[in-house]
Amino acid sequence: MMKATRRQAMLLGAGFGATVLAGALADGSRTPAHAAEGTLAKIKARGRLIAGIANEQPYGYVDANGKLTGANIDVLRAVVAPLGITQIEAPIVDFGALVPGLAADRFDVIGAGLFIRPARCKVIAFSNPVTRSGGAFLVKAGNPLGLHSLKDVAAKKNARFGTQSGSNQVQEAKDAGIEADRVSLFDKDNEALAALQADRIDVVYFPDVEIAGLLKTANDPKIERALPFDQIPGPDGKPSFNYHAFGLPKGDKEFADAFNAELKKLRTSGRLLELLKPYGYTENELPPEDVTAEQVCAG
Repeated sequence: MMKATRRQAMLLGAGFGATVLAGALADGSRTPAHAAEGTLAKIKARGRLIAGIANEQPYGYVDANGKLTGANIDVLRAVVAPLGITQIEAPIVDFGALVPGLAADRFDVIGAGLFIRPARCKVIAFSNPVTRSGGAFLVKAGNPLGLHSLKDVAAKKNARFGTQSGSNQVQEAKDAGIEADRVSLFDKDNEALAALQADRIDVVYFPDVEIAGLLKTANDPKIERALPFDQIPGPDGKPSFNYHAFGLPKGDKEFADAFNAELKKLRTSGRLLELLKPYGYTENELPPEDVTAEQVCAG
């Protein structure tokens, strides 16, 4: 996993421009004159869409060749191209700064891997779900502490737990009864992996697709995925899933409707899965077609 750099670089790929910035964006095109315009009109007037990312695989990141890529980025390009948007600019920020950044009008959308959560729905809007995800553990080879669920971590008082700051995994750990003094928070998943390898924590908890990619990238025989893994049960007692979506500006129904219409076309045609497959997604990671952002926001 690459960390954000403190420089600007113009990235050109497949006809889409991308300026990668570290931290918050200062964009002179966002003036009071544009305040009354809808999001789509502002994007077209500016000539590019601004999508905040956290530089994380497989969602939205800059690869070793300096190219903006990722599952979310490829889907985003396919969604907005029919809307007449052919350039994407991607400021890189810490994961925890994505929602505040969109709420503060620093981005047009969030292009990172972001779960729809009722608390977030109070601050920003979401597209309809793109993928669904469960959680997963990385542990040391042989899983010496026998950790197969959040409840296992809560019960093993010597288990040191690592996850991502600003993510819903933090609340899930708290709800499971894992004490805060045993939880280490990391901005990047590769930082959590390094802590596990250095024996500073005993388990890393991230979404399953991200864990699979991290394990592949690490290629370390001393680290393994904890299998089986017990997903958090929902109200019906069945394994519950989180739903990934794009963060959208709150209050712009016209933009959300246009975005969701194009997203639905991708799903119906089968192209959505084609775009996601190179990043390790399968049919299992696609949400039911009738699940909407509104339903998930309602909890």
